[in-house]
Amino acid sequence: MKHYLEFTVNIKPVQVSQILLEDTELKSNLIFQDYKVAEEKEIAILVFQKYFFRNDSTATLTVTIDNFSGETYVKCISSGNGEGIFDIGWGAGKSFIKPIRLKLAANLLEVIEDN
Repeated sequence: MKHYLEFTVNIKPVQVSQILLEDTELKSNLIFQDYKVAEEKEIAILVFQKYFFRNDSTATLTVTIDNFSGETYVKCISSGNGEGIFDIGWGAGKSFIKPIRLKLAANLLEVIEDN
């Protein structure tokens, strides 16, 4: 089951990446990162992977951070955390996204989508 969270923050993408990767648990689950700058535009991509005992599954969390439109947008999508034919995740996807939102709470401007 996938879960998606999108919000804006008042800091640059590189600063968002630094804040997230200061968290040792998040950093230990990091499997890919990339950062690009072109003129005043930045994008950071972080991909995390974590095993959840509660449903015996491995979930991924992809985080994109960009300021292409002037504001910094953080987009988080977790997937691969469901089990069985009905793709039941028992909250694993949402709990994977939660630390991202908590780490950036002081800089959060607006939640655009949370499902």
